[in-house]
Amino acid sequence: MKDFKRRIEYFFLGLRDKSGIPFKPEKEINKLGLKEGQKILDYGCGIGSYTFPAAKNVGKKGKVYALDKQPLVIEKIEKRAKREGFSNIDTILSDRDTGLVDESIDVILLYGVLPEIEDKKSLLRELHRVLKPNGYLSTRFCFRIKKEELLEIIGRSNLFDLREQKGHILNFSKKKIKN
Repeated sequence: MKDFKRRIEYFFLGLRDKSGIPFKPEKEINKLGLKEGQKILDYGCGIGSYTFPAAKNVGKKGKVYALDKQPLVIEKIEKRAKREGFSNIDTILSDRDTGLVDESIDVILLYGVLPEIEDKKSLLRELHRVLKPNGYLSTRFCFRIKKEELLEIIGRSNLFDLREQKGHILNFSKKKIKN
């Protein structure tokens, strides 16, 4: 039953991506000003709504790591990447840990999955670990999570500072942690 519900959800996400209602992920990604050669982590990538636009923006010299806990979506992203000639997308099947090197990521996309994460503090520590000192964590508030709730959750972690807001997107800078 869970698999059936997930497939329905992915179907509707696909319709949203194609129709642009209520927003088009590609336009949201373009607001970030991603640069060629950057390394991006799309955490909780789902069907790749943000993965593929990000991969276009960072080009062949860049890399997008598409992480999700669902084998079905990882498989779909791998097939689509191959079919569409994206050699700059690597997938990661995980429910939290990225397996990435410390301070190796320029931008982390954390769109729509934070409400599903039980141990938010551990997740934010992992994202802080892999983010470069001058990188940023990008989140998006929506009907599933309000702006105030996002600010509270990320603020409580004491790992990130709000850097800017671009529409429904909130970007957070990495705080330096003193040992």
